[in-house]
Amino acid sequence: MFAYLKMEPIRTIKSFSYFCFLFIFLGTSSCSQKTDKAKKEELLKTFAYKITGQTSAAEGSSVTLIDPENKMQQFTKTSVTNGQFVLEGELAMTGFYAIQINSGEPYILFLEGGSDYELKENKGGFTLTTTSSNATEFIQFTQRYRQREKEEKLKEENKIARIGGLNGQLSAMALRNDGSYEKTIDEIQRLSAGKPYNIRNLYADFILDSTHQSSLVLPYFFKYVSIDADNFKKFDTALQRFDATLQKHPYYKFAREKVDRVKDFYENMPVFPPITPMNVQRDSLKISEFSNAKMLIAAFWKAASKYSVSDVTELRKKEAQLKAMGVRVIYFSLDADQDAWIKTSNSLVLGPHSYYLNTNDRATMENDFGIDRSPSYLWINPQTFKILSLTGEDPTLPKFIGKVKEFLVKN
Repeated sequence: MFAYLKMEPIRTIKSFSYFCFLFIFLGTSSCSQKTDKAKKEELLKTFAYKITGQTSAAEGSSVTLIDPENKMQQFTKTSVTNGQFVLEGELAMTGFYAIQINSGEPYILFLEGGSDYELKENKGGFTLTTTSSNATEFIQFTQRYRQREKEEKLKEENKIARIGGLNGQLSAMALRNDGSYEKTIDEIQRLSAGKPYNIRNLYADFILDSTHQSSLVLPYFFKYVSIDADNFKKFDTALQRFDATLQKHPYYKFAREKVDRVKDFYENMPVFPPITPMNVQRDSLKISEFSNAKMLIAAFWKAASKYSVSDVTELRKKEAQLKAMGVRVIYFSLDADQDAWIKTSNSLVLGPHSYYLNTNDRATMENDFGIDRSPSYLWINPQTFKILSLTGEDPTLPKFIGKVKEFLVKN
């Protein structure tokens, strides 16, 4: 009985302690969440900033905080004293700004409230130390970007040197008659056909990386990416998972609008219109006669453009291969000069499926499909007249026929 009476208060104390601990833990967690949300909300407000700096610039040199998109837009200006400067003030929006010393190349950085910024400049080179996570992410990305840029430049230089070396050996190989000449030609063509890495892919990689969904650098990078039929769904997903609080920031709104324009276009794509332009023989287009084809290629060209004529010439040569695959080609002229179109169309032997678009038809193509330059290509479903691709493959490329085959299988 004694032992029981002794144990009961201890259990009560333990239970009380447990609930106190749980209350404190949940309270701390709740406070932490509120603090995190509050910090993000601060990124949407006007804020004060202070940037301290050291520079190798001469005494009295001007140091200006500017808009990187518009260098004429100045926010704060100071001058160098004993190799140091301080920029401070208030800004309406967190985001990217630039510091310019005299008329030198501006240094771009991300500014937000509640963060420290120490900038060191030495003969045009900048080093930023900051407590801003957004600014730090941008610094790290810039370092990776520049490193990859150097690597790709070196690869391209090595490729050019390799092609030059192989070309220099061709005359000697031609005399040997051992097959080395043909192999070297193949190697030169392979190297020449290889396209250099598009360094801007790094922006897309950053956006699609889910670890950056609370970084305002992510929506800002949308200015550097191209949105098309192949990637708009991925970018849409990246924006949907972006932090809900930060979606109120202007950078997000810009990115959202950019993706939505393409998304809306492809999900509510206008079909190819029932236009009836005339060919050289004055016969009107009857697009329904191609209904048995697997795909239509609408080639938009201009007799006035040598690049356009060159493309159409190559496409004409490949028509037989395309027709065997079930693909038909229709040529549409964007020329203002009808006589020039007739002359060039006849010289290229484009045949009865070469049509001249009048002013209204040209406006329709530009407004509905963005066809405002030549050469341009639309790939069309001949049964539904739905646009399959707004940016059909370049017919001058060696892999053009292979690309068409891949597209037919996929679609």
